Amino acid sequence: MDGELEIGLTSAAFFDWYLDYTRLRGIFLQELPAPSESGPEILDVGFGTSEIPSSLFHDGYHFVTAIDVSAESVRLAQQRRSSEQKSLQFLQMNATRMSFPDECFHAVFDKATLDTLLCSHQGAAEAYLSEVFRVLQPGGIFLLISHSGPAERLPYLLRLNSAQEAIRPWKVQVAQLPKSDGGDLDPHEGEDDRANSCFWLFLCTKPPVNSESF
Repeated sequence: MDGELEIGLTSAAFFDWYLDYTRLRGIFLQELPAPSESGPEILDVGFGTSEIPSSLFHDGYHFVTAIDVSAESVRLAQQRRSSEQKSLQFLQMNATRMSFPDECFHAVFDKATLDTLLCSHQGAAEAYLSEVFRVLQPGGIFLLISHSGPAERLPYLLRLNSAQEAIRPWKVQVAQLPKSDGGDLDPHEGEDDRANSCFWLFLCTKPPVNSESF
């Protein structure tokens, strides 16, 4: 699954947890830099059986790197990759200890990976978010899809030090995504009530160089 869980996989069809590409395509096209011959460089963390990396490629985003802790997920994804998708990379890698250099991606995408880590090991979640911040270029974006809202996720995304300053000073925008296609959200619901009717999108922008604050 696209939450970095080692599971028994076969050559089954693609499966996306939470939301599939058709539900997220508009967000990608709006928020990602326009594709060109040299980029943008996009990292998909914990892709599992997701079709999102290949779907991004078909939409012109040819520089997608997808990582997962599962060797079987990587093997199947490489097997599915077509001959024209040579720039689409599938790598086995632990998201808490990425081997990429600093500031090498324009965008990082996560759908269920942070949620999975927080269910098992909060220390691993902190290491993962630090890695995401490290590999993002200044001005780059972290697109996070979570089942939990701002009250539960912002403390991890920002993490305050003893002076109550954010260690990861993202500019964070939050939106709600209905779980069902075409579903409507009740504006009178509280955050706890919405947990059963929506997912949450966190659009986190890394400060550009020489930015003092947001």
